[in-house]
Amino acid sequence: MAKAKRLTRRAILRGFNPWVVIFVGMALFHIWRESWQDVFIFGIGAVLILSQVFGFTKLGFKSQPQFSSIAIGTFVTGSAVVLFFAPRHEWANFVTLLAFLPIGIALLLYTDENTHPETTIQERRARLAWAYWALLFALTELVAYLGSKLSGDLTKYPTISVLLDPVLDQPFGRAVFISLWLMSGVYLFGIRRRKLQ
Repeated sequence: MAKAKRLTRRAILRGFNPWVVIFVGMALFHIWRESWQDVFIFGIGAVLILSQVFGFTKLGFKSQPQFSSIAIGTFVTGSAVVLFFAPRHEWANFVTLLAFLPIGIALLLYTDENTHPETTIQERRARLAWAYWALLFALTELVAYLGSKLSGDLTKYPTISVLLDPVLDQPFGRAVFISLWLMSGVYLFGIRRRKLQ
């Protein structure tokens, strides 16, 4: 019995989503920053992923939703077009970005398997690479944020948002950024339907 429980725990841990740590960490960081809109976004993401990890998710899809490349391409292109023509900080821009939140929530609302197969060496290396990248990115952003707050100089210690401001002020920059951002989400969520071999 004890051995069976250990095997079950190991199988669950193999399916543990490392993004839980990132979302929880980002939510706590933004609480400290008192950036409540970011707390809301990352907090919801953390709660939903944790719900899946511990098997509490009972609503939504029976399995992870998958979409065709055409459907994904149409959505990404439409979003890029809206952000290209909509001035930054205007209502159309805001509504488009706000629409991504319920879509992201819906994509996380599916019943995950209780156990997962043993990961391959390639999968473990990929997880480790993503973990290193996320840690480096988070530390860099933290140092820049603290440096800008303590010195009062955003140009000497620019955060990612400050560096992106000139790009996002341009229509083409907004369109390219939102396209890359959404496609990275498609990759990380793994929602593209693959062709049957």
